[in-house]
Amino acid sequence: MLLFSGFLLGLSASHTIAQQGAQILRNDSECRALRNLVISADGAWVAAEERPDTHDGAVRVWSTKGDVSFSIERGRSPRISRDSRWVSAWQKPPLEDSRTAKPNNAGQTLVLLDTRDGSRRSFDFVLSYEVTYFSSHLAYLQSSEAKADEEGLSKGSATKPAANSAARMRKGGTLHVVELVGDRVFRWQNVTRFAAHQAINHGPREKWKVGYAYVAFVMHSEETNRDSLQVAFVGRAKTGWGTGGTYEGEKIEGLCWARDSVTLGFLDSTKTRDKAGKLRVGNGLYTWHDVRGRSGHREFIRVDTLD
Repeated sequence: MLLFSGFLLGLSASHTIAQQGAQILRNDSECRALRNLVISADGAWVAAEERPDTHDGAVRVWSTKGDVSFSIERGRSPRISRDSRWVSAWQKPPLEDSRTAKPNNAGQTLVLLDTRDGSRRSFDFVLSYEVTYFSSHLAYLQSSEAKADEEGLSKGSATKPAANSAARMRKGGTLHVVELVGDRVFRWQNVTRFAAHQAINHGPREKWKVGYAYVAFVMHSEETNRDSLQVAFVGRAKTGWGTGGTYEGEKIEGLCWARDSVTLGFLDSTKTRDKAGKLRVGNGLYTWHDVRGRSGHREFIRVDTLD
């Protein structure tokens, strides 16, 4: 009986220690302030912002299928590519450099973390970005204002104000399309907006080739004050990229790709005055598609003309 009582006492003490240990772990977890949680499409990876009080914070990345984790220092607003290959995040400057950091209109630093081995790639002065469906390409818009600042610094302080002034006069920036499956980079200037696309199905009974993607982008002309929309086909061919056509308009916006086909929708806004002289703004709704074996192959068509 004495032995049994001792056994119960020991079991109770072990249970108490286990509870204390669990409580300690739970308290440690509660001290970690996490936000902006994202999870990959296949559920294999989870990422979130960590906001401690003692340092600059980070984006933490955890595998749900193994004891693997990564960190992007000073990261925020994480995303995970649809094939779970890349975790992307904006990277803030260190706290001590935050007072001299460039404003948001000069772009931010973008970091891509490869979940295969934890390696990273970084890109500066980024305004917006997209990673294609199969992670074949990164498309990002780089601030022209930041580029002008760099040019001014390289030429000396005497020319910097003129470079800044020129930058403010420009609209948009430089579109970079980076091969994540290779080493080529394609660039277009004076781009105001873009939309990248990589559908699962290219057309009837055709599956998408992983190393290829479409990028639609709008370029603005300061001389004519008009826009032009171009659809570029980028891939691992010898030429690197080809064009799917160009549309000229007044103000092109609302670029939107269909999910499962190579079809683009967009708006073209026009300004007119009525008989009373009042300014009116109207929108035309257009589509472009690349579906092999069908009429209208790579054509821009207005679709809102029928009531």
